Amino acid sequence: MKKKVLFVATVGLFLLSGAAQAMEDCSKKTSDPEVYTCAESNRAAAEKELNKEYSEAKKRIDETFSDQADVKKEYLPVFLEAQRSWLKYRDNQCKMFAHVAAKNSNPYTVFTNNCVAKLDEARTKELKEIPYD
Repeated sequence: MKKKVLFVATVGLFLLSGAAQAMEDCSKKTSDPEVYTCAESNRAAAEKELNKEYSEAKKRIDETFSDQADVKKEYLPVFLEAQRSWLKYRDNQCKMFAHVAAKNSNPYTVFTNNCVAKLDEARTKELKEIPYD
């Protein structure tokens, strides 16, 4: 059973590594602790970048609609709700992705961290386009 979970984890890392070019390729790690640490590091970096871009998007909204208070008053709450909903989606999506491993196991954590990093990276790209003109 352990070999099956480790194999699935390795395949999952391989699939995720192609989508996340800016992140370290954890599939090249040779030990479980290295894979775990790599996935944890990728998640932290992706979340940091996501939070930075979220703040930048809010600033752009403020600047874009600085002379249109009514538009900004409508846009900001929608933006905030969209981000909250996206975070909920991300967390649930990653729970589904990690379901192949036992909850609270290292492989489950690695799957979750890789999924969060991948989705955060995609969301960061989306946030760079906001506000939509």
